[in-house]
Amino acid sequence: MKKKLAFIITKSEIGGAQKFVFDQIQILTNHYDLYIVTNRNGWLIRSTVDKVKANYLDIRIESFLSLSFLISLIKFLKSNKIDTIVCNSANAGFYGRLAGFFCNCKCFYVSHGWSAIYNGGKLSFVFKLIERFLSSISHSILCISTSDYKIASDTINISSQKLKLIPNCVFPQDTINTNIKYPQEPIKLLTIARLNYPKRVDLLIESVEQLYDNVTLTIVGDGPEKEKLEEIVKKRNIENVVFKGEIQDFSDFKSFDIFILLSDSEGLPMSALEAMSAGLPLILSNVGGCPELIENNGVLVENNPVEVIKSIQTVIDNIESYSANSSKKFDKQFNLINKKEEYLDFYLS
Repeated sequence: MKKKLAFIITKSEIGGAQKFVFDQIQILTNHYDLYIVTNRNGWLIRSTVDKVKANYLDIRIESFLSLSFLISLIKFLKSNKIDTIVCNSANAGFYGRLAGFFCNCKCFYVSHGWSAIYNGGKLSFVFKLIERFLSSISHSILCISTSDYKIASDTINISSQKLKLIPNCVFPQDTINTNIKYPQEPIKLLTIARLNYPKRVDLLIESVEQLYDNVTLTIVGDGPEKEKLEEIVKKRNIENVVFKGEIQDFSDFKSFDIFILLSDSEGLPMSALEAMSAGLPLILSNVGGCPELIENNGVLVENNPVEVIKSIQTVIDNIESYSANSSKKFDKQFNLINKKEEYLDFYLS
């Protein structure tokens, strides 16, 4: 009989943590009966309907310190005899690890960037104390970037015995952009991001506006700031920026020349990994785990218009070599086909 594993994640809308869970489900489906605990019937639930045995949907997971949700989560875990919990995102990590402790489940927490550090502000020391306690009742903490591992060890002071480093990995895209002849204009930039802080789509629009003769920007994603950003583009009459909205299971990387993601904080961005697998050069903000993705396949940039514009021109000047190096680096370090046994060993050990 298979053991039972529940993924707990605060929101089911499309995003990096959700794509991580989706890919993990693909590699674990033959080894566990799988369950998902999340807020509502969003992208993740719809995309895994044929892989998951049951879901528990409860909007209270979005609230911090809901005792009633914690009690109901414990009941769900016990009634389904869950053996293992994998928590993704801050609220899910809080409720999941407490519930796992009371249910005597093996509980893993996956760090997708430490919100206790990035978003804690003046209360970050309190959140660090909470995280240290929660880590002490976790079976293990999976860090998806070297940056996250160092923060966990050096800043939050989580015991190294609790930490495991496996860099974020994705399944490769089916199509690689191999037929482009450079130089050509306009260069087609692509960004895939939730339109909300800490993503800096506003800065990206401001930078691309000044390159209207040479560059077009396609924005894939949705979020609270979408209307505000669209209004900026409309008022300034910026003709080289296009909003495509949320596109589920986006894979049309071959239609673009460069992938760019600006953000004030990151773990190891899934969208950038997918772009790498399709052979696109990268432009990434110099934050979080982004430096781990750049090795003669793109550039890191500071978040100001002058540096962003300069980085775009640098990549255009080196676009063919950067493209080839993106594919090579992805296959060597971030291809989930080559890494799935490492994940299996982690969960099963």
